[in-house]
Amino acid sequence: MGLDYYHTSMAIVDTLQLIPRDRSKPIHRWVYEVLRLNIIQLHVKPGRLLSETEIADLLSVSRTPVREAFIRLAEDGLLDILPQKGSVVSLIDLDQAQEARFVRLAVEREILKETCTKQIAVLEDLEENLEWQEDCGRKGAYDQLLLADNGFHRILYRLCGKERVWDAIKKLDYNYDRLRVMTLPIVGDRIIGEHREILRSIRDQDIGKIEELLNRHLTWEIIEQVVLEYPSEFFVSRPKQAEIAR
Repeated sequence: MGLDYYHTSMAIVDTLQLIPRDRSKPIHRWVYEVLRLNIIQLHVKPGRLLSETEIADLLSVSRTPVREAFIRLAEDGLLDILPQKGSVVSLIDLDQAQEARFVRLAVEREILKETCTKQIAVLEDLEENLEWQEDCGRKGAYDQLLLADNGFHRILYRLCGKERVWDAIKKLDYNYDRLRVMTLPIVGDRIIGEHREILRSIRDQDIGKIEELLNRHLTWEIIEQVVLEYPSEFFVSRPKQAEIAR
């Protein structure tokens, strides 16, 4: 695939959203986490050409950890490394995002059913997370809301002793997460309300509501609409309005 497939402007970003660095971990891991966060949250746009030197300058690190981070991002599917040409943020693949959503629906259906039958008495972590979400919603802090949203689901997996399953899913749903970033300014309040319903169902052990709740919560309908508001160059291929619903 040629480099002309992508936006090739040399401008990257003026700043990157940073996260605290754990000094006990290798620096390339922090660089990777910073870049992954910024790519997922669309601060670094799909199709953007990345320079090891510029990223190193922005993060005040050497090029070596940046190069290692680039390799990990490529393994994740978030970066395309084109020999002799450069490293480019991958375009959003709607088909792959649909597959990731399919996996999440199938797995989380079972996770929530298991959570409902465990009679879990201690749900303070979920309550605290919901308070964080509601604060993000009031402030319009959608970057943080995505983190809180993912945190809520991670807690559910942890309560079932399956947090590693969540980690595996997050390796798969990078395109789906980027699409969710596009929708949060529109449906953020609704998402928070649905999380509140999920927590209520767990407390009430109401397994019967799980299927309907998840189908509504992990909807594709809003994505179908929002995708059309973004540049077509962000996507591997973007169907026309009449073709997008499947």
